[in-house]
Amino acid sequence: MIVLLDTHTRGVGRSGLTVLPRPRPTREAAGMGQRDDHRPDRGAIDAVSLDVGGVLVVPDHGLLAHALDGAGIEYDRARFGDGHYSAMAAVDRCRSRPEEFTDYTHGFLQAVGVPAAQLEAAVAVLEPWLIAPIWCQPLPGALVAARRLAAAGLRLAVTSNSDGSVADMLARHEYAQVGEGPGVPVEHIGDSAVVGFAKPHPLMFETTAAALGLPLDRVCHIGDSGTYDADGASAAGMRAVHVDPLGLCPAEHHHAASLATFADEILNGT
Repeated sequence: MIVLLDTHTRGVGRSGLTVLPRPRPTREAAGMGQRDDHRPDRGAIDAVSLDVGGVLVVPDHGLLAHALDGAGIEYDRARFGDGHYSAMAAVDRCRSRPEEFTDYTHGFLQAVGVPAAQLEAAVAVLEPWLIAPIWCQPLPGALVAARRLAAAGLRLAVTSNSDGSVADMLARHEYAQVGEGPGVPVEHIGDSAVVGFAKPHPLMFETTAAALGLPLDRVCHIGDSGTYDADGASAAGMRAVHVDPLGLCPAEHHHAASLATFADEILNGT
């Protein structure tokens, strides 16, 4: 996920995208060992749909630190990596809609140890920074994992909530592009601002499947939100995986620690 919102009702985000929140399944037992019932099988899929934020990239840690340092905010930079996934767990708990960062920002700042007395000041500092261009720091092993999936014959696409700039960002940083190039080759890049609907709306996933020329159930979507990605994709008819390295999500969909571990599961059965 790239863009988030802090209200809990159905509506339209600031870019005019239609957003349709969906109820999430929950369970009382959230043990990692109980999460394999929904594990995708290699023989059951022909393609993988990739979210961008939390799967391929996260917000640039250096820019976040620069902003906080400039305001004298205390934090623990060593926790920035986990901070993103704690923030996404807050987004899912709060049922946030695309395109505002209030829930994400609070979750991130609390996870990285910002003192309570500085929290609201830190939120105000980061809000102007949490726009699409900052989502550019590659996650370790993610691009290698995407290439492994492609080399194994799985077709790739991108399905991202963004502001119309995600294809440019991916190409500019040489992370991915449609067709051959310096980045990972994909067949389609779906951007919510272009499609006109934001995940979890089914049209985001239907657009990706149609671009691939595949039935929805032959595509597996992987993303960092239980609500927007896993539940949205499943409701649309895709198979789904939620990137949740901290084990924070109690829902019954399948979870993976990263795109790399997902690739290991699919390709090696581990």
